[in-house]
Amino acid sequence: MIVYRLVNSEYKDDLSGYGSFLYGGRWNSKGLYALYATEHISLAVLEIVVNYNRSAYSIRPSYHLLEIFIPDVPLLQINVAILKNKWQEDFIYSQLMGDQFLQQKNHLLLKIPSAVIPEENNYLINPDHPDYKRIKIKTGKPYGLDTRLF
Repeated sequence: MIVYRLVNSEYKDDLSGYGSFLYGGRWNSKGLYALYATEHISLAVLEIVVNYNRSAYSIRPSYHLLEIFIPDVPLLQINVAILKNKWQEDFIYSQLMGDQFLQQKNHLLLKIPSAVIPEENNYLINPDHPDYKRIKIKTGKPYGLDTRLF
C-alpha cells in the first residue's frame, strides 16, 4: 500500500512520530508516538491547510511530499458511521480511540476518517508495532503549495 505525507521539509526524513509524541494529534494524546498519513495527495494538502498555524509562521514553510510504502498487513478501521455526532469537535473522544490502538500494539495501521472530509481516510501508523521497521519512504520531493491556499 502507498500512503502520503506532506511535511515541513525540515522533517522530510523523519518517520519517527516524534512530533505527535510532543504535541499529540486528533487521534493520539501527547506522549504517544504516532505517524499520520493520508490515502490521497489532495487530502494531505488539505490537512496541512486546515492545521496551518498562521501566527507561528511569518513565512510559509517549504514542504516535501512523501510517498510511503506500507507492507500488506491487517489493519483496523474506524468507520465514520459508528462515531458520535460532531466527533470532529471532540479531540478527547478520538484520542481515546487512537490511544487504545497505539497502546495495544496489535496492528500497524488504523484507518481513520478525515475530520475535514469524513468520506476520505487518513492512517494512524503505530511506530511501536514490530512491522513499523518495514515502512519505507518510496519517494520524496519538494512540493510547492499554491499561495492562494494561505
